[in-house]
Amino acid sequence: MTAAESRELHELVERYAQAVDRADGAAVAELFADDGVLALWMVPGSDEQTGERVGPAEIATVGDGLRRYVATHHTISSHTSVVDGMHAQGETLCTAHHVEEAEGKRIDKVLYLRYLDVFTRTTDGWRFARRELHVQWQSTLPVD
Repeated sequence: MTAAESRELHELVERYAQAVDRADGAAVAELFADDGVLALWMVPGSDEQTGERVGPAEIATVGDGLRRYVATHHTISSHTSVVDGMHAQGETLCTAHHVEEAEGKRIDKVLYLRYLDVFTRTTDGWRFARRELHVQWQSTLPVD
């Protein structure tokens, strides 16, 4: 893998975090191949898949759905990938803060995420072919 490929894949992962924090479903969807898949495992500790979105229109709904929060903040803690020609595989660890308001109080639902990625090189650059989001555990914190 070249340094340029490593940088491009890391930037793709970062652009995903930025797009979801803006709750910009169209921007999230643009980061996927036309037939891209976003697969979800939202129950910590469970091996059962909880959802799957295929294609730009369905993937956009996930990004847009984050508008229900007061704010979100996704921090990438590590990212590794291996390139094999026009494809790559990677793993990203992320801490995702989701601020909610209930009964006049704000809480931060913190999700500790593990993404398993399959990337494909397109004419527009690297895109997600498949992104698996696995919630490893979660915590809830007060917000002042």
